[in-house]
Amino acid sequence: MDNLWTSFFSASFIFIVIRVGVPLLFASMSAYTASLAGIPNIAVEGIMIFGALFGVYFSALTGSAWGGLAGVILIGVLMALVLAFFTMKMKTNPIMIGIALNLFAADFSIWLLLVWTGSKGTTASLPSKVLPTVNIPFIQDIPILGEIISGHYFLTYVCFVLAVLIYILVYKTPFGLHMKACGLDEHAAESVGIKVNRVRLIAIIISGILAALGGAYLSMGYMSIFSNNMTASRGWIGIAANAVGQGNFLIVVLTTFVFAIAQGVVNRLAITNLPSELINTIPYICVLLGLIGLSIKEYRKNKAR
Repeated sequence: MDNLWTSFFSASFIFIVIRVGVPLLFASMSAYTASLAGIPNIAVEGIMIFGALFGVYFSALTGSAWGGLAGVILIGVLMALVLAFFTMKMKTNPIMIGIALNLFAADFSIWLLLVWTGSKGTTASLPSKVLPTVNIPFIQDIPILGEIISGHYFLTYVCFVLAVLIYILVYKTPFGLHMKACGLDEHAAESVGIKVNRVRLIAIIISGILAALGGAYLSMGYMSIFSNNMTASRGWIGIAANAVGQGNFLIVVLTTFVFAIAQGVVNRLAITNLPSELINTIPYICVLLGLIGLSIKEYRKNKAR
């Protein structure tokens, strides 16, 4: 038990936190970009499922991991366009269409899995490719720092770069201000010349790509195959992290990091004799506590008014 406790303060544990936190960060950034522009993307989980499945399929079809990654981006865009069509053109409730897309992705992916492989479980029979791990020159030789930063999957570094770019986009560019304006009051945004539909469309497409990349990380790096329900509610955890952040990107990232730590603890405790069913509830308990804290904050704010 002492060794287990000390392992939580080791470089290897931080490495694991980063590893398990990347798909959560993709999911929370996806939820954030869409909701900031005023279109809640509840379909993050479903887009992640499709991203994971089609990444494996396209990589097997093209014989290249990069071809699979291109297919993932395409699927992310297509799913985003479906969401945009129903919410912006058909004026469908975004919550309802998001839930519908999640259910569709969960069931349709199993059918595609059966058609492509003859199995409802995994794509193990497909000759799929995986994206490479990246060993950073010089840094990989630095004690502790190299163990933490170097040797991650390619999409890990893509995720961090995209996080920085999203921060710059939202807080340092006019387009970011337009996104915020559309999210706060679309009529006021239109009155000052902002093209609300165009801004929201771009935001939804960015959201779709991010969610799909989160799915690809799971099936083309974290694992080398797609398996049924491999997203394991990571999309919903990302949505919860965005809800806790309330439009503040840094808080969204910080909340995601807390959820990633909880998932890292699960991975460590998996080697103990504790019941796995109990251990696996830890991240969801953290999510529940975060949402309870958010509710208390909102209640106090409304009471102060």
